Amino acid sequence: MRCRVSLILLFLSAASLAAQDLTAVRELKQLWKYDEAITALTQMMAEQGPQPVLLEELADCHYQSGNSAEALAQYSLFADMQPDKLLYKLRLMNLLYRGRQYEAAIGLGRGILQRDSITQVISLVADAFNQQERRDSAEWYYRRALERRPHNESVLNKLCGILLGREQYDEVLSLTGAFLADEPDNLTILPIRGIARYNKKQYDEAEADFMRMNKLGEDGYAVHYYLAQCAQTFGRTWAAEQEFEKAWQRDSTDVGLAITIGKLRGDLHYDGWEKWYDKALERLSPDPKVIATTSATHQNYALTAYKFGQWDLCIEHYLKMLEYNPKHYSAYYMIAQCYELKKDYKNALAWYRKAQAVFAQGTRGREIADDGVQRMTAELFMAE
Repeated sequence: MRCRVSLILLFLSAASLAAQDLTAVRELKQLWKYDEAITALTQMMAEQGPQPVLLEELADCHYQSGNSAEALAQYSLFADMQPDKLLYKLRLMNLLYRGRQYEAAIGLGRGILQRDSITQVISLVADAFNQQERRDSAEWYYRRALERRPHNESVLNKLCGILLGREQYDEVLSLTGAFLADEPDNLTILPIRGIARYNKKQYDEAEADFMRMNKLGEDGYAVHYYLAQCAQTFGRTWAAEQEFEKAWQRDSTDVGLAITIGKLRGDLHYDGWEKWYDKALERLSPDPKVIATTSATHQNYALTAYKFGQWDLCIEHYLKMLEYNPKHYSAYYMIAQCYELKKDYKNALAWYRKAQAVFAQGTRGREIADDGVQRMTAELFMAE
């Protein structure tokens, strides 16, 4: 009898110890100390064997800590062993999405939705379609998610992104307007409405949205870029230039923005316009494939130099432009005009003749070239 009682007490003591160990593991997880929790679980399994509860806790540690490979392997096994347990399928779907296995995530998500219409699953299936650029399917699922939870800024943001890409601005305004009626200062949805308004040419309203965002503390690229666009539309060129520069401070990789600032500074006769074209070219030089943008940068550089009477700089950048776009023939007579203004009539005549050779009779380019050849021929004759 005493032996039996002793064995029972020993068993209860071991069970109590195991329960205490598992409680300690769960506390470590709550403190985000996943590595320590994994170490403790591994030791417990060495002592007690691979019990299901320990395996599930271990899988959750890998999942929560972002160790997707280990978590995926374990939840795949669990989902096969217990196909009716929804938690395993939800974790597995999320892991497949994290691993960019979008088709597998979609298949699993659709299977889950046949059993239970979970809004988060609908949204994740939409996200997977969106990642595959299957916009029609993504839109369908985003709309289903919004039907179940209308005031969902994340889903609305993604749906409106698709609609903006299709230029469905009226629907974007309707969706965002309904949301902002309840939450007018939402900094996720407010810029979407601002962009839609701008594209609808509702410039006053668009500017109001972006100014509101700025007053609410939003100081990012998009706010200043669209404030600049609105100011430029209203003819406030100096304000546009300032806002474009603020946008550049937030994102100094936008080559088109650097070109825009260079052109605006030139139009305003501000000093330092050259550096903006140089910034654009610096960012383009590592990527020679961007031929059209590089050509446009040199062209704008040349045109601004022309406005400032910097003939050598203008010639230099037109010549560089022709390296990227040899068929931009108007550069020929522009170079000729620069040489003419420098009183280098021999080179001017040569470039006007190049322009003559490429422009057909009756075109404006040919007219400029013919007139230039006549003037340069006369100047050179007089010089002799």
